[in-house]
Amino acid sequence: MVGFRGDSGVGWSSLLVLAVLTQSPSAAPVESADPAAVMAPEGLTSVVPNWSVSDIGWGFQTFTPRVGVQHRSQGYGYNRGYTSLETFVPLFQDEIFWMTAFQGNFIVDNGGELGTNIGLVNRRYAESMDRIFGFNSFYTYRKEDGSPFNQIGLGIETLGPRVDWRMNGYVPVGDDLFIARNTRITYAAFSGRDVLINFLANKALAGFDTEWGVLLPGVIDNLRAYGGFYHFQGKNSRDLWGVQARLEGQIQNSMIVHAGITNDRTFGTNVVVGAGFYFPGAGPRNTTGFGRVADRMAQSVWRNDNITIERGELKAPIPATWSDGSRIDVVHVDSTVPAGGDGSLLNPVNTLTAAQALDGPGSLLFVRANSTFTGEGVVLQDRQQLLGEGIDHIVQSQYGPFLLPTVTDPTDIQTLPTMSNSPGDAVVVANNSVVSGFNIFAPGGNGISGNNVNNVAVDHVQISGAGGSGITLTNASGNLTFTDNFLIANAGRGLSVQTSAAASENTFTISKNTVLQNDDIGIALAANGESENTLILEENLVRVTLGPLESRVLPLVQFSSAASSSWLARVENNDIQDYFNRDTNSPDEDPYYHQLEVLATQNSRVDIGLINNRFESDRKPLNDTAANGSFGVRLQSSDLAQLRAVLKTNTSSRNYAFSEDFGSTLQLEDTLSTNTSGTFFYFPTANFIDLLSAGTIELP
Repeated sequence: MVGFRGDSGVGWSSLLVLAVLTQSPSAAPVESADPAAVMAPEGLTSVVPNWSVSDIGWGFQTFTPRVGVQHRSQGYGYNRGYTSLETFVPLFQDEIFWMTAFQGNFIVDNGGELGTNIGLVNRRYAESMDRIFGFNSFYTYRKEDGSPFNQIGLGIETLGPRVDWRMNGYVPVGDDLFIARNTRITYAAFSGRDVLINFLANKALAGFDTEWGVLLPGVIDNLRAYGGFYHFQGKNSRDLWGVQARLEGQIQNSMIVHAGITNDRTFGTNVVVGAGFYFPGAGPRNTTGFGRVADRMAQSVWRNDNITIERGELKAPIPATWSDGSRIDVVHVDSTVPAGGDGSLLNPVNTLTAAQALDGPGSLLFVRANSTFTGEGVVLQDRQQLLGEGIDHIVQSQYGPFLLPTVTDPTDIQTLPTMSNSPGDAVVVANNSVVSGFNIFAPGGNGISGNNVNNVAVDHVQISGAGGSGITLTNASGNLTFTDNFLIANAGRGLSVQTSAAASENTFTISKNTVLQNDDIGIALAANGESENTLILEENLVRVTLGPLESRVLPLVQFSSAASSSWLARVENNDIQDYFNRDTNSPDEDPYYHQLEVLATQNSRVDIGLINNRFESDRKPLNDTAANGSFGVRLQSSDLAQLRAVLKTNTSSRNYAFSEDFGSTLQLEDTLSTNTSGTFFYFPTANFIDLLSAGTIELP
């Protein structure tokens, strides 16, 4: 069968048009047969007329296409009524005795979600028995809560003058389980090296329905009663059996009405009513002249047009999986247990080295609270997460986010897991790494490092006393997130990220970090090559306090751009502070450096907003002359760079410096008057700085 996109309605409509176009223009309709013409010669019993391949005709010789609209209320397995545009198109037929037809519909339910059915119907009329025997096959597509479901259906039927019987089978194909909309994972627990989860889900069920029907006495083939049962099951659902009954009536030759009732323990009792209208000249049954049963050869197959979907929790929790369907493997680590564990919940390993021997790409290294590791480091593989117990961890699974369970009683948690005296870098990240919930003390190298990495998140990590930087990434790209970290007294930078030089679109989120007393720049972000970078830097505290004779030349926060890179940045609600503990031995001029510095060079572009930040300092310039001092904010554009800035509602103990050279551009929005305190200095003069209307620059 040719595949069609079920959410467009184009597939079966195209087939309908194709069927019409393939009719032979010279073919004339076959006249209704005279019953006498099919009688056997005298002395012989009546038989079905013989036929051959030459008797078969493409087109509408006896039965013509039918197009209509039907509406049906909700029933078992679907909780919204629906309206469908329907068609029945004979493809080829041998008068009344054999027919193959296309049957299809396009569905819109009361919630606006779409579906379709496309199928082939094969029927044979046995004149000697005055009975139709049929077989059909269907493909069904349905959306539920925006998730796509697919199904194959097969059916058999027999229709007679007084008694009908049919059975239809339904088998979902492809993904048959999706988390329900506006819900969440309701249960998560460790088991072995799995996380078992449960959630409210939409689950497609496989099963069958069957019914018997009888013509009610005293009516002329226009009112029938049906009764039967159905059975459905799924690997994540309980088996269900149900009973059903319905009445079906025909009004003239253009309308069908039906009403029924179903009952089962899963979907309860449903009263289903519906009506179908068929356009003039295309009624639900076409008169052949051979009798009422033969007229039903072109009657639509009665079946469940919807995929039966149960909405509810799984009958048992299942292992959590990543978005690609692979299992989320958890390696449990606890430094207080004996050696020799296998990494499972009840038998954890006791060193980070042992954990790395058991894990693989995509594993979670779950390190229990109060654990301590001396002289060890961790090198993560792609998609691995290093998670310390003691804070909440949200894991993004195939079925949505869930809160990772814990093992240690909250009342027994004293500290996050601690790594100390790692011989080199304490943690080396890879692509799609997460590091969360750790104390890292005095590593010989950097606290956390990575090179040529994509998508890195670090949160709730304290790094202090590192021989290098607290966190440093080079050639980084993708989503780079750093939140709620403490980066204190490291010999290098607090947080340093240098983007990849390759063309990339990168997103930085840096918020609620505390960056104190680092020897180098507190937060340093450098854009390179052709990278395009979006930055939100908010609610951070960056501070340095110098002793009476200490010197410093580096800024506390620095953004730089080079080559053809770009920044689109919002810097808001940050506290940037420096203090000088001077005494009688201190020089007359305090050290000269800037609190926040933006450097746009070469062909780069920078759009930056500095909003509601607080720049605090007790340094004094030479002879207390502001022009001789270092600045709270320094914006500099050089070479052929373009720098545009918004400065709004900032407070500063120091001054502001704006400089450009003759080949570059520096533009400021007309919001400078909203900043309190501080003096504005322009280099070479204010005449070289362009002023923009407020609101010109669109910030992230």
